[in-house]
Amino acid sequence: MTTPTPEELDAVTVDLIFALRSSLTDVSLLDFWAGRVTTAITTAAAGSEDAGQAITTAFRKLQIESPSIYCADGLKRIGRAIDVDYQAWASHVSRHIVYIVALAMTERDKHKIIKKSTEKTTATTEEIPF
Repeated sequence: MTTPTPEELDAVTVDLIFALRSSLTDVSLLDFWAGRVTTAITTAAAGSEDAGQAITTAFRKLQIESPSIYCADGLKRIGRAIDVDYQAWASHVSRHIVYIVALAMTERDKHKIIKKSTEKTTATTEEIPF
């Protein structure tokens, strides 16, 4: 068993953050990014024994009853990646969670910019400013 690199641990945790976010129903996205995700993942990593338990704990901490259908396959991949060396992942999260959330936030912003530029190029009508 080889221990994943810090970059791989960052990437899988960012993927977990987006899986959690895509499953939100009642919690506002602002609350999600304002610290709730940090607490949920930190608590999950510290109090769990494997990826399945950690993912379940993170979902419960955010009061999400079940994952969205859009992230179910991703959660299987995330769980397998975390279980390669669960203790390495939990230790990495405890030391780097703020940095990992910042990575997720920058990725989210990058996707917003790409989406806006794509929407502008695919518009079928021309906007005329007043």
